[in-house]
Amino acid sequence: MSDHRMPLGDTGWWVWSEALLRSTGFPADGLARLSAPDCAQAADALLSGELAAEDFDKILEEAGHELGDELTEIAADPLFREAITWQNRGALVSLDALTPGGRRHSRRRERERIVVKYWQRYSAKNETVGFFGPVTWVRCSEDGPALEVRPGERLLSDRRVFFEDWALRAYAAKLAEDPAVRRWLPPALQPQLTLDGRQVRRPAQPPVPVSAAEALLLSRCDGRRRAVDVAAEVAGQAGIRTEADAYLQLDLLTGRGLLTWQGDVPQSPHAEEHLRRLLAGIEDPAVRERAHAGLERLASAKREVARAAGDPDALRAAMEALSTVFSEVTGADSVRRTGRTYAGRGLVYEDTTRDVRVTVGKPLIDGVAEPLALMLQAARWLTAELATTYGQALRELYEELRADGPVLLSDLWYLAQGMLFGTGPRPVDAIAEEFARRWSELFGLDQVDPDTAELTFTARELAASDAFATAGPGWSDGRLHSPDLQICADSVEAVNRGDYVVVMGEMHAAWATFDCAVFSLAHPDPGALRDALAEDLGTDRVRPLYPVEWPRYTGRVTHGLDHPTDIQLGWTAAPGADPDRLVPATGVLVDEVGGELVATMPDGRSRPLLEVFSQLVSIHAVDGFKLVGGDRHTPRITIDRLVVARRTWRTTVDATGLTDVGGERARYLAVRRWRRELGLPERVFVKLSTEIKPLYVDLTSPVFADLLCSMVRSASLTAGQDVRLVISEMLPGPDQTWLSDAEGRRYFTELRMHMVDPLPGGAG
Repeated sequence: MSDHRMPLGDTGWWVWSEALLRSTGFPADGLARLSAPDCAQAADALLSGELAAEDFDKILEEAGHELGDELTEIAADPLFREAITWQNRGALVSLDALTPGGRRHSRRRERERIVVKYWQRYSAKNETVGFFGPVTWVRCSEDGPALEVRPGERLLSDRRVFFEDWALRAYAAKLAEDPAVRRWLPPALQPQLTLDGRQVRRPAQPPVPVSAAEALLLSRCDGRRRAVDVAAEVAGQAGIRTEADAYLQLDLLTGRGLLTWQGDVPQSPHAEEHLRRLLAGIEDPAVRERAHAGLERLASAKREVARAAGDPDALRAAMEALSTVFSEVTGADSVRRTGRTYAGRGLVYEDTTRDVRVTVGKPLIDGVAEPLALMLQAARWLTAELATTYGQALRELYEELRADGPVLLSDLWYLAQGMLFGTGPRPVDAIAEEFARRWSELFGLDQVDPDTAELTFTARELAASDAFATAGPGWSDGRLHSPDLQICADSVEAVNRGDYVVVMGEMHAAWATFDCAVFSLAHPDPGALRDALAEDLGTDRVRPLYPVEWPRYTGRVTHGLDHPTDIQLGWTAAPGADPDRLVPATGVLVDEVGGELVATMPDGRSRPLLEVFSQLVSIHAVDGFKLVGGDRHTPRITIDRLVVARRTWRTTVDATGLTDVGGERARYLAVRRWRRELGLPERVFVKLSTEIKPLYVDLTSPVFADLLCSMVRSASLTAGQDVRLVISEMLPGPDQTWLSDAEGRRYFTELRMHMVDPLPGGAG
C-alpha cells in the first residue's frame, strides 16, 4: 500500500492520510443572535386561536426592534464589515444606512435582508471563502485517539491575496493594443484548431482554407515563439516580403479568430506570474519598462490590499484605490458579473488557512468505515453504469459520423454535448433515477409512514444486498471518491468518548476534490498531493481546457494538481494553453481498436474514448449520487453512526403560499403557518432551484421569514411558480460543533476526504 493511504477499517477501501477541514470563520453561536423563540411561540398561539392579535402584535414589534438592534450591531462589527468588503463592498452602503432604533419601514427591512443573508452564510456554511471560510489540512492517523485538536493563538495562520485572472487578462489585452508591446507577445493557434496543410480544421465546421503565407505563419505560431521571432523567421518566404508584412498578416489571422495574440493569461492563481514572464521577454528596455510599470502599479495596489487585511476601513480604501488604478491602466470597469453571488467579480480575492492542528484517528475512521464502504460500493456501481451507458451513446455518435469518413474527436465532442448537458433526456437521468430507486427499495421507503422522522439501519444488514454489485469502477477517475463528513459532537472530548454521529453531507463520486487550486495552494507540499493523485489515477489524464465563461469555473477552482504528462485537450477557444501539453481535439482521431473506441493523439498516444470524456462524465457521477428521490418528504436515514441522508421536504414556491405575502407581520405568520403544515424543525436549510447554494433559515425569526418570503417571491417572478424548493433539517446544529478557537468559540466544520477503490478503473 502507498504511504499516502491508510486502510478504511477492514473494508478493503483506502483513505488518504491527509484530509481537508473546511470551516466557518464566524462562530456558530452567532446564529442565536437572530433567533426569536418567544415570538414564534406567540405566533403559533395566535394561529391556534390562543392569543389575541393585539398581544401578538406587541410581541412582534418588540422582537422586530430587538432583532433590528442586533442587525445594526452586526452591520457595524469590524469582522463582518471586512468580510463584506472582500466579497461585495457595494453592500457597505446598506450596512452604513442601518442605524440604531430606526423606524421599521420597507427600506430598512431591505437593508436588514442583506445583513441576514451574509450573516447566515458566514456563520452556518462551510464555504472556502477568505477568512470567513478558512481551510486547513489535517492528518489521518492509524494511532492515537479519535480526534486531536490544537487551536493556535489566532484564527488564521496564513492569508494569501491573488488577482482574479480576468483582471490580468484585461491588462494584457490593453497592452496588446500597442504594436510595440504586441510584437513581443507569442501568438498561438487557438487551442481547438489544427493546421493541416493549407487548411485549418475547426470543431463541427468545415475547414478554413488559408494561403501559403498564412499557413507558414500559422505553423510558427505555437505559443512559444514571440511575434518578433515569427516575423523574422518567415520574412522573405511564401510572399511575405518584410517583417511588417508578417505583423499585418498576424493581425488579420487574429481578427479571423484563428490566432490568440494577447499573452494568453490562464485561469489560475498564478496568472500574475505568467504575465510577468511574458513581459520579461520584451527585449526593448523602454517598451518593457512601460508595460511593466502598469503591472507594477496594479501589484503595488494589490499589496496594499493585502496589508490592509484586518482593518475594514483601510481595506475598503485600498480596494477603491486598486479599482482606480485598474481603470486607469486598462480603461475597463473594475467589477464584472454584477449581481452574481458565486463568481469572481472583483479584482482580487483572499484565501486563508485556519490556525489549528487536527489529527483524525483510526477510532473515528473505523467508526464510520462500514457504512462509508456501502456508499463507496454504490459510487462504484454508479460509475460502472455511467461508463456503460455513455459508452454506448458515444458509440452511436461514432457510428453516425463514421459513415462520412474518419472521425475527429472534435466533431464527436461537439455532438456529445447534447447528451451531456442538454435540456432533453440524458443518459445520466435514467441512471440517477435507478440509483435512487435501488436505495429506496433497500431502505424500504415505500413502506414507511409518510411522516416518519428517521430510519436506522446497521451496515451489516444492508451489506447483504447485491443492489450495487458490479465488477469495478467504470473509468480511471472512477476509483476515487470524495465524501464531505460533518461530525456532530459538542466537543473533542465527546468525540473521543464515542458520543457523536457523522453526517455525510455530499459524496463527490468519481471526483478528486483536492485537485483544486484553492485547496492545493493551502497545502505545505502540493507536489506530494500531485504525486499521490497520479499514483491513484495514473498519468496522461485528459484535462479539458475550459473557456472563461464555463459555469462556476474560475482561477480559484482550476486544477491544482496537474501532472506534467497530463494531456490538455483544446475543444473551444480558451486561455491558458500549455504548448507542451496541448492537444487540439481537431487533431485527435477516434477509431475502433479491438472492439473498443480509442482516441489517438497526433503523437501516437492513445486513450480509451471514455477516458477522454471522463471529467465530463464525472460531473454526472457527482450530480447523480442522490440516495433519495423526489418524494414530498423523506426521513433522516442513519446507518450505524453515519447519517447518509438528512430529513428533507420538497415542494414548489407556489405551494408554500409565501410568494404573494407582503409586510413583516403577514410574512412571519405565513412562514409559521407553512412550517406547521409541513412539520418543519425551527432551523432548516432551504434550497431554491434558481439558486446555486442553500440558505440557512431560522423559522422563529421574523427577519429570516422576511428574507425567505422575499427570495421565494423573486424566484416565482423570474422563473415561475413551479420553481422547486427543498428544505432539509440542520444537522449538525450550533450545539453540535466541536472545533473551537483559542477563546473557546465554536465553529461549524466539514471534513473532506479522498477514498480510493482497491479495484482498478475501467473494469465496468
